[in-house]
Amino acid sequence: MGDEALIEDYAFAATKTAAPARPRLVVVAALVTSLISAAVCAGAILAPAPAVAIPFVVAICVGCPIFAVWEVPNAVAALRAKRAGDALARLRRSLDDLPEIDHPLGF
Repeated sequence: MGDEALIEDYAFAATKTAAPARPRLVVVAALVTSLISAAVCAGAILAPAPAVAIPFVVAICVGCPIFAVWEVPNAVAALRAKRAGDALARLRRSLDDLPEIDHPLGF
């Protein structure tokens, strides 16, 4: 019973987001945005950039990844729901393959 409730919770969180192919794209985009922002921030600090521009570059390089990871928790929940649903489907298929026999004690 507890596992079914857990799967239903993941499925409910997954339905809040949109398209089924989108969760992986959200996670990859957040990772790429974070890496690019770190590289741009490091480049702006190491290169001879004007001192006035550095606070703006740092603010943008911190803000962009924050907005990029805004939907990552829902995307991870959707990925977990898909994985849990696949595992549940495999379990049901394997249970269907088992032969049905009478209880040895007649219950």
